[in-house]
Amino acid sequence: MFQSRKTFKDRDYILTVEDIFFTVVGYVHPPNRVVAYPKYAPEKRKKSYRRVLPFYTIGCLKEALAHLKEEYPEYLYVDENGLEFSAVPLERIKTHYCPEKKVEELLSRKPKDELEALASKIVLELSKESGVPIEFFGLTGSILIGLHHPKFSDVDITVYGRKNSLKVKETILNLYEKRNSNFKKFSGEILKSWCEDKARLYPLTVTEAEKLYKRIWNRGIYSKKMFSIHPIRLDEEIKERYGEKVYSQNGLVEAEAIVKDSTESIFMPSTYLVEDVKVKSGLDVKVKEVVSYEGLYGGIFEEGEKIVVKGVLEKVESRVSKENYWRIVVGSLKADGKDYIKPKKF
Repeated sequence: MFQSRKTFKDRDYILTVEDIFFTVVGYVHPPNRVVAYPKYAPEKRKKSYRRVLPFYTIGCLKEALAHLKEEYPEYLYVDENGLEFSAVPLERIKTHYCPEKKVEELLSRKPKDELEALASKIVLELSKESGVPIEFFGLTGSILIGLHHPKFSDVDITVYGRKNSLKVKETILNLYEKRNSNFKKFSGEILKSWCEDKARLYPLTVTEAEKLYKRIWNRGIYSKKMFSIHPIRLDEEIKERYGEKVYSQNGLVEAEAIVKDSTESIFMPSTYLVEDVKVKSGLDVKVKEVVSYEGLYGGIFEEGEKIVVKGVLEKVESRVSKENYWRIVVGSLKADGKDYIKPKKF
């Protein structure tokens, strides 16, 4: 069972003293701060909120950070490597929203609207079909913080723990194949619109986006409502602490590689251990892993598969084990949205 927790995890939300909602990113946070992106800000002179970060893209993130720099510079943080990102000081947090607590809340009362009712139904069905106890599920996004629109909002689900997440993955892939299942993959106009959006926001063609979606297990339709599923680490699965590693960027690289281990790719950030790396452009070094902060590429490449990647080359130096290695990062500000991971053969 989950107890009340003080740790801040990926997909949690926090509300600041200015009533700005931030969504927590990852698990490694600076001392007395929480790495998080601004998501919803109150409209001036209105009792409503506007989306500060409409899409999780580099362009939208840059705009959100520019807004913070102008209006709330105290929410920007520069680390020892000179990288600037948004990190909320603990003393400015008014409320910490935990997705698993939202499920507990919804199942203990009557739903306020049809979206809350549907979200509860989806979680209960996934728990029953997968055998994963209900306490390892959560609801994030607008439902978590009560800003959802019953007609237009999606249902964003969290699953806690690697084993639990893999059980849910296997279950939902099976449910997609059942004729009478409520769980469906995107198709028709919905799939077309999704692919066109991804081609507009990422360095992908519409055809490439459609082929990538065939690999994606955690985005679909339930009773005509879009849903997403996000694996989240349990406390014992969080291995890194802030400051244990030093990262230094070394420009953009393009490379081909074979996926050696995809075990950690279901989490954010998605990590693929790679081998037989051939650098096509940029500094030619021995690369150990490809890491994506872009959720589109998470958990979709299998061990033994050849991939092509473009991203920022980083040297990683461990202060704990003294291990040094190189990695390619996708989804960093420095790449300016031009980075990607693709299969060598679609």
